[in-house]
Amino acid sequence: MPVSFRVRSWLIPLLLALLVAGLSVLIIQDFGHPLSDGDDTDQYEYAGYYLFKNLTLWPWPHLNLVNNQTFYPYGTNQVFLPWGFERDYWYALGYWLNGNWPGPFLQYYYVYSLVVGAVGTYLLLRGLFGEGRAFWAGLVVSIVNFYTLYKYPVHLNMSVIHWTTLCIVATYRLLYSVYHNRPVSLRYWLLLVWLHLNVLGLELGYVAGYALAFTTLTAPVLLWLFYQRFPTLSQWPARVGQFIAGSRIGWGLPGLIVLSFWLYFPLTLQISINALGFNFGVVPELPAWSHPLRLLIPTLPGLDNYAIPYQRYFHDVYESYAQGSPGLYLTLLAGTGLWAIRQRVLLWLPLVAMLVLCLLYHPVLLPTLKIFPWFSFNRYGGRASMVYPVLLMLLAVQVPFPTARWSWLLAGVGLLLMLAEWTHGFRSLTFVHPTRLAVSVEPYMRTIRHTPGIAILDWPFCTIGANGVGEAEGLCPFYHRQNAVFTFRRFHDKAVVGQYFGRLHPDQIRPLLRDGWPLRLRPDHDFTPADWQFLDQYLRTNQFAGINLYPDLLTPAQRQAFYVHYGPPVVETVLPRAGRVQFLRMTYKKTN
Repeated sequence: MPVSFRVRSWLIPLLLALLVAGLSVLIIQDFGHPLSDGDDTDQYEYAGYYLFKNLTLWPWPHLNLVNNQTFYPYGTNQVFLPWGFERDYWYALGYWLNGNWPGPFLQYYYVYSLVVGAVGTYLLLRGLFGEGRAFWAGLVVSIVNFYTLYKYPVHLNMSVIHWTTLCIVATYRLLYSVYHNRPVSLRYWLLLVWLHLNVLGLELGYVAGYALAFTTLTAPVLLWLFYQRFPTLSQWPARVGQFIAGSRIGWGLPGLIVLSFWLYFPLTLQISINALGFNFGVVPELPAWSHPLRLLIPTLPGLDNYAIPYQRYFHDVYESYAQGSPGLYLTLLAGTGLWAIRQRVLLWLPLVAMLVLCLLYHPVLLPTLKIFPWFSFNRYGGRASMVYPVLLMLLAVQVPFPTARWSWLLAGVGLLLMLAEWTHGFRSLTFVHPTRLAVSVEPYMRTIRHTPGIAILDWPFCTIGANGVGEAEGLCPFYHRQNAVFTFRRFHDKAVVGQYFGRLHPDQIRPLLRDGWPLRLRPDHDFTPADWQFLDQYLRTNQFAGINLYPDLLTPAQRQAFYVHYGPPVVETVLPRAGRVQFLRMTYKKTN
């Protein structure tokens, strides 16, 4: 083997890894503080904290899901937290190593995800399409997938897609090899198994599902290819060996398969069984669809989603930048690649079928993706945008090399368009700045942590689901300010009353409604003597350490009433979005 090739075999993926990791700094910016913005961002650290506090590893991983750590003291099922088990294991390990205290763990996990997706894609494709196209493909599915970049950090669960990306790419490589009658090593079959198990470590409701859906769509095509070559079933045992090249596998891959199965499969099964126990037919589905024509929106100044409110014309639901718009250059390249292989139907059929199912998906009118059982909780059609770059890239890499003068001219125009879209996408990213917690947050939270008591009452608190349950009932009067305050449990380690879930079932809030909390939470409500008597008994009986009072969300009279009743604040800080918060340590006033 030439020395130059051996050097190139590791030097190019190393350069790709360094490039992706370096560009990720533009997105992350802050590697020194916990991730927090007072909104969905806090949910992902909280899920890792929750796993750390509630995981039993032996004889297999199992979570304590039904408890009163939130919705205290009533309790609830925590199944609808935004699980991403690989991310949650990562955070739990960092939390433990950091002395049971939050830190900047998920920022490094995000870099790891981008690098694994890019380098893994390169390694899988370079043998099929060459090093140059494989390098470009690694960039497309990672650092220039602007939909997932803009999801960081507020929807971190949908910006971490590395194993889904690699599953789709690896499955397509298998299809490509079988189509061209190339042998597939036993090691590669084991790699496919390992990748599909690792997918279970990503977000279950959306991210993992796209990989499983593509494999499901590809499997019948693979079987048909086998049948075409060996129409007699009796030939299969002898002939299949022609497609499976023997290789020494050692213990590495089998060991990784066992480890991934043990880490992810039991938890996935537990979450699935618990989630399917809820009947959400009583909750109206949101018509959150995304128009297929968004594929044609370029990432260019004056034309992108920032510049033009396309939802006014498409009448769809816009959730995030680059939704449905992976870049006009990529759409055009994919169309060209599809035309180039148009006669090799089985080579493009799974890719196009997957794209069609995603593009046409409407949760209410045309729930195409719900033919797959794992998409039963898929509420937003636009979130399929995370895999559009992967699917389109697998068509684009098959564009023939330009030969004629006119094809070189078109290639030059396409290259300029691609560079313009990449440049504008990154320039827009620089306007997104992370929130840094105030210096006073740590001593504030340590004060609560070291105060005797089981729980802390956030007042007002917020109990709500992203599907709308709890809003009309009046259980979250300050949603945009307070939906994430419960996540600060990861700092103070006390039980809390409120919580935000991606999905919340009406049965879960019945105890809160029964005890009359909506009336007391009303912004214009002044406590009566009966209210104070109820609250005193509630706090004392359930061993609360105190109250997190949010003074800027109360009227002066309401605020003063709490000071008179429970004493002045012991310590104060500022939380993202929620604003000032004051700790009132419990000294109960006797009520006549």
